[in-house]
Amino acid sequence: MPRTFLANVQPIHIVSTMATLFFMALSCPVVADSTEGETLALKKTGQAFVRISQSVMPSVVNIRTFRKSSSRRYELSDRFLGEMFEPFREFFGRDFGREYYGSPEEKMIQVGLGSGVIVKGEGIVLTNYHVIEGAEEIRVTLGDRAEVSALVVGSDPRTDIAVLKLPEGSYPAVTMGDSDNIEVGEWAVAIGNPFGLGQSVTVGVVSAKGRADVGVADLEDFIQTDAAINPGNSGGPLIDLDGNVIGINTAIFSRSGGYQGIGFAIPSNMAITIMESLLKNGRVVRSDLGLRVQQATDAILEAMGAGVSKGVIVSEVLEGRVAQGSGIKPGDIIIRVKGRVVESVDSYYRISSVLPLGNEIPVVLIRDGLPSTYMVRVGELPPRSRDEGVLLRTALGFAVEELTEELAEQLGYRYERGVLITRITRMGQADKSGILPGDLIVKINGTPTPDLEKFKTVFEAIEWGEKVKINIIREGSELTVKLVLKQ
Repeated sequence: MPRTFLANVQPIHIVSTMATLFFMALSCPVVADSTEGETLALKKTGQAFVRISQSVMPSVVNIRTFRKSSSRRYELSDRFLGEMFEPFREFFGRDFGREYYGSPEEKMIQVGLGSGVIVKGEGIVLTNYHVIEGAEEIRVTLGDRAEVSALVVGSDPRTDIAVLKLPEGSYPAVTMGDSDNIEVGEWAVAIGNPFGLGQSVTVGVVSAKGRADVGVADLEDFIQTDAAINPGNSGGPLIDLDGNVIGINTAIFSRSGGYQGIGFAIPSNMAITIMESLLKNGRVVRSDLGLRVQQATDAILEAMGAGVSKGVIVSEVLEGRVAQGSGIKPGDIIIRVKGRVVESVDSYYRISSVLPLGNEIPVVLIRDGLPSTYMVRVGELPPRSRDEGVLLRTALGFAVEELTEELAEQLGYRYERGVLITRITRMGQADKSGILPGDLIVKINGTPTPDLEKFKTVFEAIEWGEKVKINIIREGSELTVKLVLKQ
């Protein structure tokens, strides 16, 4: 278990600090109304939270999903389960426990819980993809406790966003905020359905921005918060003090399964972009700046006299794409895109893949040691473009790298040739198929993949929707896994 902060503080430090505060209190003049003033300030802060809760709660919904399972959840007899639930059915109805207990002729009903937020008055709801994944039926409980069915308009596993449609009617909708403008340290309020306890409000701050490599989705750009988020909060809103939604709560970092002070939310700007694309096109249209980039190492940045410690180098301005004619050239070092810091190739593609299509956005770069800003009109990513690692993770659910001699020695692949799986997308198809980081891919569809170049050649020849048979080596044994190339 992680240690608390006080576990690292020596008792003498605590005593010393308490003594210092005591003598300071004796030596300071007493201000009669100081306590009253502080109480008034606290009350005003509390009233702000009350106001936010009252204005946003009617738009926050609880989501229950249902799907049939072909296997029984518990290896217990029908008679035992029936007897176990029978005392409760007098109070809760004859169907109590039905999701756990059914006759041999019935299939098990698996019930999932989550949250969502109404973002358009005609009944458009934003939530997480993982909340509704695989659902055969979706029921939504509104703020007034009415229950309605919902349909999936579209979803995007890459960003873990889903859009639902409620029955025809007029619904209270939230105001979406600009997540680019939030600052670390700002107040943040989370509302949702933790553990089925609907309309729960928690308060914290924005702990960090731009969190990636959490392992929840492919395109991660999370807001981190310490507002308490627990299972069931997924899909609910993260709100600023103006009552605007700045994020969609998605995941927690926990060793216990419950809240431990670290939660993650999808920025509202990313969620809006994905939602509008799904509503307009029925699918997600990815954005693109028409550039190929490579990582700028410390040595390269120093040799080029860049004067910065992070960035990516433009290796190619793609012909016929939006960056052509913008003034950007190969060798330029990109440090910001639309105000966002570009630290790596992955961060560049995360940012450039969820920009609003058709808008002109600023790209800040270093050329000849001097910063310049160029405007690029955001274009659409061609559907078959999947030559970058971030797109590979979308298509198959994992990332790979070259197997170096050093890695082969460390991992016991001294006599093997292949490409090494380095990262698995959580809840992706590779994860569900049992593929693990450290597995070595030796064949795709029967074709050997001795190195990264050959792997890419084979991968790029596979059509969307085609089944992919992957042979991997793990601890001296060869395994076969079947996936589908998903766009």
